[in-house]
Amino acid sequence: MVKWRKNSILYVWLRSYALVLLIPVVMTGIVYVQTNKVIEDEINSANSSLLRQLQEEIDSQIEHVQRMREAIAFNARVRKLLFVPQEPGADHRLAMVQAFADFRTYSSTNRYIDNFFIYFRNGNFILDDRSYYKPELYYELYIEKTGASYEEWLAFLEDQHRGAFVNGQDIGMKQEKGDILLSQSLPIENTGSRLATLVIYMNKERLQTSLRNIQSYNKGDVYIIDGDNRILASSGDAMPMLPLNFQLTEHYGVTEDKSGNQDVVVSYIKSALTDWAYVYSLPSGVYREKVEYVRDLSILMVIIALVLGAATAIYTARRNYNPIKQIVNTLAVKSKLEPVRAGNEIHYIGESLEQALDQNIEMNRVIEQQNVFLRSNLIVRLLKGRLESNYPLEEALAEYRLNMGLGPYAVMLFYIEDFNGLLRDEELDPEKNLRFVHLIISNIVEEMIGKHHRGWVSEVDEMLACVVNFMPNTEPLKAKEYLLQLAEEARAFIGQRFQIEFTCALSAVHPSIQSIPAAYRETLEAMEYRMLMGSSTTIDYESIQVQGNGYVYPLEMEQQLINHIKSGNYEKAKSIMDEVIETNLQEGLLSADLAHCFMFDMISTMMKASMEAVSAQSELYEENRKAVQAILQEQTIGDMRHRMTLFLQQVCSHVNARKKSHNVKLIDDLLAYIGEHYSDPNVSVAGLSEHFNLHPSYLSRFFKEQIGDNLSDYLNRYRMQQAKRLLMEEEVVIKAVSEAVGIFSISTFIRLFKKYEGVTPGVYREMNKKAASSE
Repeated sequence: MVKWRKNSILYVWLRSYALVLLIPVVMTGIVYVQTNKVIEDEINSANSSLLRQLQEEIDSQIEHVQRMREAIAFNARVRKLLFVPQEPGADHRLAMVQAFADFRTYSSTNRYIDNFFIYFRNGNFILDDRSYYKPELYYELYIEKTGASYEEWLAFLEDQHRGAFVNGQDIGMKQEKGDILLSQSLPIENTGSRLATLVIYMNKERLQTSLRNIQSYNKGDVYIIDGDNRILASSGDAMPMLPLNFQLTEHYGVTEDKSGNQDVVVSYIKSALTDWAYVYSLPSGVYREKVEYVRDLSILMVIIALVLGAATAIYTARRNYNPIKQIVNTLAVKSKLEPVRAGNEIHYIGESLEQALDQNIEMNRVIEQQNVFLRSNLIVRLLKGRLESNYPLEEALAEYRLNMGLGPYAVMLFYIEDFNGLLRDEELDPEKNLRFVHLIISNIVEEMIGKHHRGWVSEVDEMLACVVNFMPNTEPLKAKEYLLQLAEEARAFIGQRFQIEFTCALSAVHPSIQSIPAAYRETLEAMEYRMLMGSSTTIDYESIQVQGNGYVYPLEMEQQLINHIKSGNYEKAKSIMDEVIETNLQEGLLSADLAHCFMFDMISTMMKASMEAVSAQSELYEENRKAVQAILQEQTIGDMRHRMTLFLQQVCSHVNARKKSHNVKLIDDLLAYIGEHYSDPNVSVAGLSEHFNLHPSYLSRFFKEQIGDNLSDYLNRYRMQQAKRLLMEEEVVIKAVSEAVGIFSISTFIRLFKKYEGVTPGVYREMNKKAASSE
């Protein structure tokens, strides 16, 4: 056993445990310092919530009182009595009786008021919800006992009021009898008139109940104060008249004050409806009491932790070290590592495990790569029916985790149409890009199928084939509906998320695994109809119509097409071509093979007409050859039709262009235009012919006669020369170089660069970089 001495993990543990035991001591000091602030903040936060609750509750009472003021002020009987004389008539007395009923309704429905009355100045009488009074009588019955004099009270009624709340003490009422009143001169809409005065007494008992509910939380004192800092109501029995010792400058705040010889923390919040403020006074001792309790508890826990932790650390360190000691002895015997090279036991164990795991990971990686290849190979052989009769299929499926059951089977075949919108990094290898696209589609399709059934995707002849194993007892009709829905959902999701377009062919639903080769052949046959049905579609083998044995292309229409082409009449020639194609497509006469024959027949007609249209057949030979190659490279009738339309337009334009004279300045203007506008992607043979109002074939022939080079080759070679200059700049990415020379397709740019320079742009840049560094 190697001795690590002071670096041994045993001593490291003991030092670590000692350091851990010091943490409670440090934390105690921090807790003691921070506890006071934390508890204070918590209490203030709780007080804030309580005050906001109190504000909402009392403001709600105030709002109810104000609503009642408006209801009484706009009462029709009250407004009628505003102008009653001192000796009211019968109709006025009737209005009083009706008003009594309304007042009783108001009183019974509003629990936030004690009572109310209206003093009518013209008639010199008072109405409340009980009776009719003269001012003197009402004073004797209800006001005199509050301590207010008759003169002060009557002057208050005669004064102008605008719906403000008044403390009863302001009109001479005694402190213990002081009420909170709302006074309003009537009519309410005329601020200068004082025909009557409405006085509403708030329910003071309900106010104090709300205050006591808040007081019960921390045993503090709760007050309602007015704009002059006078106490209107409090949670206790006494209501001191002395102003508070602070100013309410904010809507909400917390400050410190004194209540007698006691320090208090005062929290307040202002009313949203009046100039009132709601104040909560809490003794400072509440804060200190909680802080001291936490401090004493923390000190006790630290002492206990130090004593028990020290004993436990020593015992645990020695006990835990024994298994490590045994592991190190075992590894020292079987591992190739020398123990003396490690810092301590843990380092030695870690290095030994890392070495073993690296070896295991490498071995698993190799096995997984082999399994993926073998699994894919098995699926391909299964699809193509190349399994020997005695091949142990069940064992092979289990070996490669292909859990193919007894349910129905079908095959989906995917042909990748376009994925230029997915990968914008021009440095990536196109083959790697395609493998990446295959990986995306494989994972998504397998995951979508796995929600309800089972499916396995493999690459077959540059396409993706998916074997779908449905759950047992799945009806063929429902299985086919599921395949169609799956194909559309996969196309929509992959197209929207990854900008990948593909065509999907579906086989019929077959009963067993032995029918998979037949299902694969059906998808290949269905994919042939991609030429007729177009790209980025779903082609169901069972929905392919029974096709005829020929196509419709009368000799008469062929001759008419030739004549119109020879005369340069593009519109009529295109009309005949469209009519023939539409007739064959709409009547469903074409199979995939017949479609190829039909399109070849149409192309040969146009070739023959174009060669007859000019005196020297060599004039259009090269253009015709390129046009035919472009048409034959298309894979759908729609794309072929588009190419044929362009070719037809080119031929007719060439026929018409022969009648026009040549411009001697054309070649100079053409070269200058290319030098100035080569970065424009529209600068091509077609774009230049459109700019100079010439037919593309004529322009190309004229350029070759003058320069000795094809126009398209000259333009591409000129762009590549400019691209080589830009590639010398390290900070410019290849995609930006492509766009700077007028080529927005990175794949086209790479292909053209390699054609004229022999290497890809990335290799060219690396070659020049190495040459510059060697110099």
